[in-house]
Amino acid sequence: MGIHSIHVFDRKGKTLFTKRYAEEDAPDEEFAAEQRKLVFGMLFSLKEIASSLSPAKEDSIHSVQIGASTLYTLETASGLRFALYLDRVGEDESNVQKKASTIRSALQHIYNNLWINQVTRSPLYDPVHPNVNETGFEQHLDTYLSSFSSQSWYK
Repeated sequence: MGIHSIHVFDRKGKTLFTKRYAEEDAPDEEFAAEQRKLVFGMLFSLKEIASSLSPAKEDSIHSVQIGASTLYTLETASGLRFALYLDRVGEDESNVQKKASTIRSALQHIYNNLWINQVTRSPLYDPVHPNVNETGFEQHLDTYLSSFSSQSWYK
């Protein structure tokens, strides 16, 4: 299983950050923008469905399996949504719960330690006109994700 991409959306669906890790040719910008809109729309719709069907108070979606890939999500109290899209090729089904827990912890670390420290607290970050690329977030994210290179979900 390998990382395909990661997206960060604000509460209104605007893409604050996105990065593709897939080795295939990058799609053109218009296609990539449409993909990001579809990912956010799917997450929004699934959350609405879950909240209307679930008797529990928690209405968040943690992961969605889509064909040969899985989309893991984290929604923060401020409405930010982190979406980590992983390929499921060669995935061992015996440890799915453990992997999901590890990936969820990784998403929480990305938000709590990387996003907060590198983006929110950066003097270069302007919430009105967000430009995450100037904050060093991407470099710290790449370093953090590469620390999982021995994990089966990273490969």
